[in-house]
Amino acid sequence: MLKKVDSTKTKTLEDLFEHALKDIYYAEKKIYKALPKMIKAAHDDELRQALENHRGETEEHVAKVEQIFNLLDKPPKAQKCDAVDGILEEADGILKDFGKSKACDAAIIFSGQAVEHYEITRYGSMHIYALALGMTEAADLLASILEQEKAADQKLTDLAEDRINHAAEID
Repeated sequence: MLKKVDSTKTKTLEDLFEHALKDIYYAEKKIYKALPKMIKAAHDDELRQALENHRGETEEHVAKVEQIFNLLDKPPKAQKCDAVDGILEEADGILKDFGKSKACDAAIIFSGQAVEHYEITRYGSMHIYALALGMTEAADLLASILEQEKAADQKLTDLAEDRINHAAEID
């Protein structure tokens, strides 16, 4: 169980874990809200389906993060994440720049993988923290999310390599 953080004491791994949990909760909720714009802009049916599937997974991730808060006897609380805000702001700009071009789907993958890589690093770290802190149930939930994030990233890579990048380079 996490203790109330006293700003006069040295921060611990538990404090970092709680910070990361609030951060990823914010990130997942923002990503969930951002995905419909990418889904709508996608031209490739398989890309659109992959994004729709991942939006459903993202909803599950929010619920799993809430479960972890409950395991810690903490109310779910989001903490603003400048990193994900920046990634999503950049994605929005890229979509505006490339949305009407043949490179639109490649641009969506480019932005989507930036999001996935951020999530993979966060969930990977949080999984290891949970294990170190003896939070096996939280670690299991985090590991399941991490695997889904890695699979989503691989799906985007496969789509890009199979046809989307090639379609973007054809005049």
